[in-house]
Amino acid sequence: MTSRERGRPPASSVTALEDAATELFLEQGFANTSIDEIAQRAGISRATFFNYCATKSDVLWVDSDRALRALETTLQEGLSLGEALRRVAASHPRDRLPLIATQSEAMGLGGELAASAGVRIERLRRSVLSAGVDPEDAWIVTGTLVGAVVGWARTPSPREDLASELEEHLRRIRGALGPQSVATLF
Repeated sequence: MTSRERGRPPASSVTALEDAATELFLEQGFANTSIDEIAQRAGISRATFFNYCATKSDVLWVDSDRALRALETTLQEGLSLGEALRRVAASHPRDRLPLIATQSEAMGLGGELAASAGVRIERLRRSVLSAGVDPEDAWIVTGTLVGAVVGWARTPSPREDLASELEEHLRRIRGALGPQSVATLF
């Protein structure tokens, strides 16, 4: 049996890691939770933790990072930004909420949230630009996308699917965008 055949499959490890971290952050706060505690609760080693996440805060962004990778991949396939966003949003399960958007205060994230969010927002902005959105419109589009996800996450159940929330937010900014950006999104 090879080392790849042993142990838990990667998808279940990252899910266990995410669940363990969320539970601990809600129980004792972000600052009072160590990587060792997260790894122990997830049933993995500290070294395995670092196979999935470079920092403690990265564990909060697993779904967001997955969506950003999917967006980048979809854009590389030649789809317009609007088509790529719709595809990624449609594939996101309604029950997978980004807890960082809904539970950050309860987890005591504070400044750590801003620092770790900034990296993801800049990555999203670069994808928006790479898709041909006019640089003058890039922050408008990026902010709208972030607002759509946060708004969707904070909507009580039953919530619409993420793609519907995205469409509503994009519709609101259509008149504020230049023709190049409109062509990329609509």
